Amino acid sequence: MVTAAVLAVVGPVLAGLDAARPAVTSGALAGQPPASATASTTAPSSPAAAGTAATSPATTPAKATPTTAATRPAAARPRRPGPGTVQYFTMPSGDADGHRREFWVYRPGVPDSATLPVLYLLHGYPGNERAVADSGIAPVLERLFASGVPPFVVVAPNGQSSPRHDTEWTDSADGKVRLENFVVNYLVPAVEGTHRRDRAHRAVGGFSMGAFGAMNLGLKHPDLFGQIVSIAGYFRVDDPDGMGDDDPQWVAANSPDQHVAAGAASRMLLMTAAGEHDPLIAGEAQRFARLAEAAGQHPALVTAPGAHTFDLVVTQMPTVARFLAGGW
Repeated sequence: MVTAAVLAVVGPVLAGLDAARPAVTSGALAGQPPASATASTTAPSSPAAAGTAATSPATTPAKATPTTAATRPAAARPRRPGPGTVQYFTMPSGDADGHRREFWVYRPGVPDSATLPVLYLLHGYPGNERAVADSGIAPVLERLFASGVPPFVVVAPNGQSSPRHDTEWTDSADGKVRLENFVVNYLVPAVEGTHRRDRAHRAVGGFSMGAFGAMNLGLKHPDLFGQIVSIAGYFRVDDPDGMGDDDPQWVAANSPDQHVAAGAASRMLLMTAAGEHDPLIAGEAQRFARLAEAAGQHPALVTAPGAHTFDLVVTQMPTVARFLAGGW
């Protein structure tokens, strides 16, 4: 069982319409990840609940002006969200090093519920959740949601591990790194708490190595993720740090291009950079699109201006958000 620790401050992402550096807090979720947890047996308290319980009045994000039952049904969402919040949390990683793993959460200024979608966004290599948090993605989301794009939560976990730095967002063959287990059996239940989403309200996406991880996790767990977003990704195993120990079974299990059929019920966005020059990645979105189309699927394929940097994610977030809106 995961329990939430007290958080002292939750900060607004924006002050009015002007961008401001998000005020953040460091929080901790107690407990240990179960050795073989499943979503049905893990029921931690939500990080959102932790933040709400200890929010000081001085830093509570502004709420929308209340309306009466005569003007809006009590259960309806506000037409436009208020200021969102960002927070950091940590949980035990479950890896052999015994370290904790941090994750960053952006929440739009609407009430949490099982129908408020969540995007689990995986960073590339080298990188971590701070690279996502510091990219300016939260202000971009604020403006999108204020313009009428349906709001959603964004969760960016740290995908690093000291036993293997380039984790590919998988579990290692020797069991020392358990990234897939962390995301699927530990992170998702902790973030969503009592408001567990169905697959239609949950997506996984990523950039570069994270795009590989997103497609790999999305195809391996179609019961969890209804949409998959790959930005400048690749779809065959690239394992410079030996996550698979050259085990053919591990390679086969973690090769998205060998499991295309598993995405039959999922919506997919494949995005590539027009200025892509990495031989591992150049042409991969187009190749995977052809495989998916041959399997009777219809992924969206976008070639976006720019180079292979996380700026591509930020500048293309309007495209990503509007794509996801079509499936929420």
